[in-house]
Amino acid sequence: MDRFSRSSFRQIGSYLLFIIAFVTVSYVAHQYQSYISLLLDNGSAMGAALFVFLTALFVVFVIPLDIVFLIPLGVSLWGPLATALLSILGWVFGASIAFGLARRYGPPLVTRLIGPERVMRLAEQLPKGDFFWPIVFLRLLIPVDVLSYALGLFSTLPWGNYFFATLIGVTPFGFFFSFVGVLPFWYQIFAFAIVFIGVLFFLARYTKRNN
Repeated sequence: MDRFSRSSFRQIGSYLLFIIAFVTVSYVAHQYQSYISLLLDNGSAMGAALFVFLTALFVVFVIPLDIVFLIPLGVSLWGPLATALLSILGWVFGASIAFGLARRYGPPLVTRLIGPERVMRLAEQLPKGDFFWPIVFLRLLIPVDVLSYALGLFSTLPWGNYFFATLIGVTPFGFFFSFVGVLPFWYQIFAFAIVFIGVLFFLARYTKRNN
């Protein structure tokens, strides 16, 4: 089994585990919406600020819990539209911090956070040069946290380009996950199946093009 196959199977397994976790937490959030509302101060402005802060914090410390846990909870408090906007804000904020940390502290920090093997694998996947739309495209395939550190470490992408590429790249996911979170169980499974097939298709094409 070649490196592409092993990497692809790992990513597929990660996506499947993520889908199961997201659907499960969405169901629990719907069932216990009133209790969650009380715990998070009935969806107040302070609760929204905490939501954004935690989302950004999870990105900075490479903790993949923002989508799985925070978005279903946010939807139960503020609805899908507000949760999508809060998630996008948190992701962009956290991604900007991760990008700046990688630029400032370099390989020692990045390898400690995401591991040397993952760093080298990402270095091979990044497009050559300071291209805007390839970065947007990679946002659809690679987690926000990992890609932010890789771009800060290996690219010379200007801050402005990085910011807007990140904003454009994460926006579809913010709305997708927030609105899927309010759908019935089988509709969620159907929506994720479509996205899953799309991710496999684009991942295969991108990997083939860069080999």
